[in-house]
Amino acid sequence: MERVLALLTWYGSGSGRCSGQPVHEDVPGQLLGRVPMADLIAALADARAGERHDDGAVRHLAGHKTRPRQKRDVARLPDQLRARLLTHARGSWDSDKRARAERRLAPPRA
Repeated sequence: MERVLALLTWYGSGSGRCSGQPVHEDVPGQLLGRVPMADLIAALADARAGERHDDGAVRHLAGHKTRPRQKRDVARLPDQLRARLLTHARGSWDSDKRARAERRLAPPRA
């Protein structure tokens, strides 16, 4: 749990676009891509998880090809967590993050 939260904090501290970032920002993203989705969800549900972790989760889950089965993994997010991450992204100054979050995290249209 602590490792996942640390990776989310590290990845969330990056700035700028969610893809095409400097190599040093890519390292936590690669490591997060190997974390089982159940562990990622559990870490985000942990009482210690806060905005800095949500930053990392949005950046990771809304980025381009960040997980081997990204679409399926994002679909596994509980509705409440998905809504929390989307709300967090919508409050960002970063238009790229907002747009990517809308595409990847918004509930499917009926």
